[in-house]
Amino acid sequence: MKSALPRFLCLLLVLGISHSATGEETAKKPVSFQDEIKPVLIEKCVHCHNRKTLPDLFSFESAKRAFVTLKSGQDVIVPGKPEKSLLIIALKSPHGHEKAMPMVGPRPTEEEIELLSRWIQEGAEWPKGPGGRIRPLFRATE
Repeated sequence: MKSALPRFLCLLLVLGISHSATGEETAKKPVSFQDEIKPVLIEKCVHCHNRKTLPDLFSFESAKRAFVTLKSGQDVIVPGKPEKSLLIIALKSPHGHEKAMPMVGPRPTEEEIELLSRWIQEGAEWPKGPGGRIRPLFRATE
């Protein structure tokens, strides 16, 4: 009688390779603006950074208003360079620091900041048209 052990070990090896490849594919999947970035911007940013609340600053309501250079010379989002993007610098600044954001409301989690950083590192793709527009759920007031 032949042992089933070699077949069982072979099956485990195949399943392990299959599972490993799936894990690698998931890790390489690009960050989705629609599913991952837009919800963070809605929840943590656009209630202040919109045209009505802060008309003289940048806004996260559209790519045109988010990919800007401030008077200070600093870019809000630098595709491919999260470390040079004011968005990431502000989110990583310690609470109470002059650049720390958001000034009101809950701060993004480390996972959300990492997600935004990965999105910027991947090129910060922001869709055109209705999919790329963000409307605040509410607007912050003084």
